[in-house]
Amino acid sequence: MKICYLLQGRDDFEKTLQLTDALSKEDYVVLQINDNSWRDEATFAFAKNPNVRVSTTTNFASLGDLSSIRSWLYQMKEAVDNFEFDYCINLTEFTLPILNRQEILDRLTPHFPNNLFTITGDSTDPKIKATIERYYTGTNAMQFAAREDYRKRHFFLSKIWRFFGLKRKLDFTVYVGDPWFCLNYSTTKIFGEKFAFASQNFLLSWFPETYVIQTMWKQYAPEQLREDVCVVDQIMFKTIDPAIERVDYAQLLSAYQPLYKPPYEFIAEEIIEERKTLLDQLIERMKKK
Repeated sequence: MKICYLLQGRDDFEKTLQLTDALSKEDYVVLQINDNSWRDEATFAFAKNPNVRVSTTTNFASLGDLSSIRSWLYQMKEAVDNFEFDYCINLTEFTLPILNRQEILDRLTPHFPNNLFTITGDSTDPKIKATIERYYTGTNAMQFAAREDYRKRHFFLSKIWRFFGLKRKLDFTVYVGDPWFCLNYSTTKIFGEKFAFASQNFLLSWFPETYVIQTMWKQYAPEQLREDVCVVDQIMFKTIDPAIERVDYAQLLSAYQPLYKPPYEFIAEEIIEERKTLLDQLIERMKKK
């Protein structure tokens, strides 16, 4: 079984490249990265790696914004255009495998070829309907992903716009669930071809990554079998603390893929910086004498 990972590097680009390296040893990676310089670095680093496609279709993907799911849809198209695979799975640099690669394949095989993603509700629920109908300004700002007070302010503003009649009008039911998915090749191909669906219907939406895939499945691929399973935080992957040390990050990647060897400069930087600091202190003392 071959997996194509749709990886978004949102905040820590050095860790993103290390995760790409580990995942691409035996599987495929379509990489989207939120920084022009690091995107160039990734293009250079993986130029000779046939398992990696560095996406240049979208330059930014942020938590809770349409850019997130829109980028994943573009990545699906690039995955189908460049690779032959059995499943595609979406990840960020802080969503790491908690099993080794073979154990992950062993967990996935009994489910294949079913699509794995959750549906926990739909817009027939008045509360969900109200959330879907509102327009949310500011979701594409850097503060939206980082600051809860910023999100609360714009959530409150969205209620005002809706009160005055500014609301989304959709003629179909919206289905919601977790933002993670594991799709077979056929479903990935369908969604990649229908990538415009998200932009046409969910501009200025609230965390659209939690309902675009679910709704697209109902709209375009209901014949594709589905299981109510979330591969992240339930089965094979987990969301980790962004403050994780590089050494610990590298250990997780090595446990997943023994072929992965972290570069010295990645795992030793904290030690090097600490030594430099101690040396600076010693020099300062000598200058004072």
